Amino acid sequence: MIGIVGGIGPIAGVDMYKRIIDNTIAKSDQDHLPVLLASLPGEIVDRMPFLLHGEGENPAYGIANVIQMLEKAGATLIAIACNTAHSPGIYDVLLQKLHQDGSKVDIVNLIDISIQEILKSQLAINRIGVMTTTGAYRARLFHQSLEDAGLTPVFLPYERHEELIHKPIFRIKASGDSVEEDVVNTLNQGIEELREAGAQAILLGCTEIGMVEKSLNFGELISYNPNTIMARELIARYSPKKLK
Repeated sequence: MIGIVGGIGPIAGVDMYKRIIDNTIAKSDQDHLPVLLASLPGEIVDRMPFLLHGEGENPAYGIANVIQMLEKAGATLIAIACNTAHSPGIYDVLLQKLHQDGSKVDIVNLIDISIQEILKSQLAINRIGVMTTTGAYRARLFHQSLEDAGLTPVFLPYERHEELIHKPIFRIKASGDSVEEDVVNTLNQGIEELREAGAQAILLGCTEIGMVEKSLNFGELISYNPNTIMARELIARYSPKKLK
């Protein structure tokens, strides 16, 4: 069974599950894959204070608890519907905790498969513009991963990133499906400035941004949505013949 760690934020887990449905070959309810979505936001503390200031509990422990709940319920293949939660200071501790507790689940790393997808496309692109939270920005999550893959990460200067990308992300978290037009306009300004900085493609490095992907203006830039990439990867691993 597939298990999704949701709740960080809540709508992002729902979005990932919907993308699994959208990418599954099915003619009836029974043709769809078994999926457990655990949206337990109260179990997992905010990632930002920990990543930005080292304050409070490491969110890894709450995520581990949710994964173990999913495992006890029968999930064997796990996705975490949050890019920022894959920052090494969280993700590495999570893996260590699960190993210590004897967990046997297979966790698919959202960042790794997203970068693999960029490389697999074999397009003549190298400079990848990244739209993500300030926590992931400061933790250098995408900087290191992209550089290790031989790609060049492109970020806005910190102040512009905070204004044009991070703040809109948290407004999407607060608004759910009812995203205001000025939020989309602000994100589009961020895309434009990434383009001006030399980006050849855009990685939607926060699940909330991926939710408004169809409203964004990428122009000639290629966009990569980790939630879609993850949904297709989960299907491919769990039941390859079901993948559209």
